[in-house]
Amino acid sequence: MLRIDGMLIKPIQRLTRYHMFLSSLSKTCKELGYTEASHEYSAALESILSAANHTNTMMWIGKMENCPLDLSGQGQLLKQGNALVSGGKGRNGKRWSIGSQLPSSCFLILFQQSLVLCRTTENMAEPDSPSLVYSKHFCLNQVRVRDVVAEDLNTFEIHKLERTAVGMKKAEDEPVTRIECGSEEEKIEWVSAINDEVKDLKFFAKRLSREFSFS
Repeated sequence: MLRIDGMLIKPIQRLTRYHMFLSSLSKTCKELGYTEASHEYSAALESILSAANHTNTMMWIGKMENCPLDLSGQGQLLKQGNALVSGGKGRNGKRWSIGSQLPSSCFLILFQQSLVLCRTTENMAEPDSPSLVYSKHFCLNQVRVRDVVAEDLNTFEIHKLERTAVGMKKAEDEPVTRIECGSEEEKIEWVSAINDEVKDLKFFAKRLSREFSFS
């Protein structure tokens, strides 16, 4: 019979392999009547699976094509999902017209410092993981979100701002980008997540400004 140190996976091995070990421990404890221990191993299993899923997601996003950003420097990955986008300009400078063009499919990725818009293409090698192609991004310290768009409850707008002598204002040469979600609830979640990060960035900017003014 193997000792427990012989069953443990070495640190250099894949984190994702721990789930088999923890799942087995949880099942065995449950069968032996150790309910509390079984629950604890199940909780550890959920944490491992969550970490593994996040790692796989970051590896997938890290393969994004034509991305000018250092994605590892954009802060924590907060939210991702599909939406429809219209308005704005893509990487090639071509505008998405709000009035004359139907919304196009888009994949949104929210980091602590930026919102990245990209399109997906078929990945023949990994059909379940479509390839991501960069379209554009917004720095969250330079945007304003408008969550009410006429009577469309599923859509919100992103306005790019520019710094002036008296503060921030909407950039005149930047068209509005409209993002249509699958439901009103989904829209509210996106708007809330983006606005939370915008507020945090403003708070830290003001705090740094005060610290420098006193130094």
